[in-house]
Amino acid sequence: MKTAVKEKRRHERVPVGITMDIFAKGNTVGKCRGTIADLSVGGMTFKTNAELEQGMCLYLKLNIPLEIRGEVTSIKGSAAGGLHRYGVRFHKIGYTAPDSARPEQFIAAKFQK
Repeated sequence: MKTAVKEKRRHERVPVGITMDIFAKGNTVGKCRGTIADLSVGGMTFKTNAELEQGMCLYLKLNIPLEIRGEVTSIKGSAAGGLHRYGVRFHKIGYTAPDSARPEQFIAAKFQK
């Protein structure tokens, strides 16, 4: 009989499929692209073929008026040449739109689906 695994996250994550640009200041990664797999108020998981390191600080720019600064907190490797899966904890979320399009409303809308 299987026992239920307790969720470690504070916030529920919801699946999304948004493409973003990934910048890693001061690292050889430079600029690359990735796709957000799931999103919560405090963090997200994304997939990319870039080689990132745990603890690395990232700047993420999305196709919506939302910019994120965060830190890589977990890494799941893949088969040779495949996509890596990274967990990110948000440090700062910025927006360049009116209040109605603020990130909190965007994220909240995703949870209501």
